[in-house]
Amino acid sequence: MGKKTFSVLLIVLFCMSMLVAADSVTKQADVLYWGDRYEDAKNLLLGALPGTTDATEKAEILWRISRATLAIGDELKEEGASNEVLFATYEEAERYALEGIASAPVPRAYVYRASSSGRWGETKGPLNALSKAKPMRDDMFYVIDTLGVMDDTISWYVLGQLYFKLPGWPLSFGDLDTAISYARKAIDTIPSENLYHGHFKALAEMLWKRDLTASKRNSKINSLEKDWKKNQGKPLDQNAYYEGYQGPSLVPFYSPVALNKMSDRQEAGMLLKYASAKYNAWPFHTRADVRTYGEIQALLKEWGF
Repeated sequence: MGKKTFSVLLIVLFCMSMLVAADSVTKQADVLYWGDRYEDAKNLLLGALPGTTDATEKAEILWRISRATLAIGDELKEEGASNEVLFATYEEAERYALEGIASAPVPRAYVYRASSSGRWGETKGPLNALSKAKPMRDDMFYVIDTLGVMDDTISWYVLGQLYFKLPGWPLSFGDLDTAISYARKAIDTIPSENLYHGHFKALAEMLWKRDLTASKRNSKINSLEKDWKKNQGKPLDQNAYYEGYQGPSLVPFYSPVALNKMSDRQEAGMLLKYASAKYNAWPFHTRADVRTYGEIQALLKEWGF
């Protein structure tokens, strides 16, 4: 083997070892994050960042730092932190996401830029939340329509919440039916290894607000099915009609009956009961999981289930 070939081989082996090391760090950080150890996850990732030279691996680390920082901010909020502390924390989370985007177009970097920006807007107040809405939607557009990521449950959840919480035209783009379709997509894309019982709660709240009878739902979903079939262009546009993609006779995995055999509010109760059962069967609960479960139980009581 010549010296030149040997040198190239050493470089290749070094690069491979660095990639393996970065992958190991992100996996460890994921375990810490899902184990409710956000500060430990963040510190591990920050320690690995200076030695990471590959652009994509750097982006993978940066969006995870953003995610951990966002979760830390949420816990600080629960502990009664001042708005100044929360603004600084959510801004920090957004900065890390932006750095990730600058390094490589990794989908989750856009997702967490949108999420941290949204938290900042919620903390500032309604007018500031409105100003953040379009950039957040644009990030989700990019992830889904441009990068082609169709199975990211957080993207669909964020979109559902945007369309649910925002006012409609002319103030903004809020729309309850679109919110419900995106929320259904979010539920259908939950990975088997994640709990995300809050996704079920979100859809339940939307359905409770819409409050259609079984017969009116049947008509609504029939109409949405036609719109789904007509809109074969951009994925995000088509999925605005996702509620109708299999028609009114679809039987959801959490229900014994088809969509057209129950009212919106009956399905809302089923969703909350399924979320509760999933939570109770889950082996570990984060602080956020416990809070969400408490909110689900409060809704079940309030709604008479």
